[in-house]
Amino acid sequence: MMEPNYEAQLTREAIDTEKARSWLDDPGCGAIHIFCGVVRDLNRSKTVTAIEYHAHEPLALRSLEKVVAGLVDDGATKALAIHRLGMLKVGETSILLGVSLPHRKEGFGLLERGMIEIKSEVAVWKHEHYRDDAPEWIEGS
Repeated sequence: MMEPNYEAQLTREAIDTEKARSWLDDPGCGAIHIFCGVVRDLNRSKTVTAIEYHAHEPLALRSLEKVVAGLVDDGATKALAIHRLGMLKVGETSILLGVSLPHRKEGFGLLERGMIEIKSEVAVWKHEHYRDDAPEWIEGS
């Protein structure tokens, strides 16, 4: 049985970038592109202490799978998306999107497109926590 060439995951555990890189490895590919989105400490002039990610999990997973399947349809040999849920501190990885391809050039565009689709189509919401203000629900960016 052939290994699937795309995978989507929602997790409450830390994202293992080395494991993701290993999954994306393919002997026919000379390029592996990985984007990691991390929780930053400043947003809209407010000091962020944490972000709590919530999702409609079945819907979010289906949408995430659709995004990575589309990346493979459009040229990636393999595609992987992992999105964290739960409370994340500043500096923690909230999302990993990766693709492998024979050559590097197309991979940059696929990653950008994939992130745009994830932000607009995947049912994940951010509840941002601040040092000096009440928490707020934030639209994806």
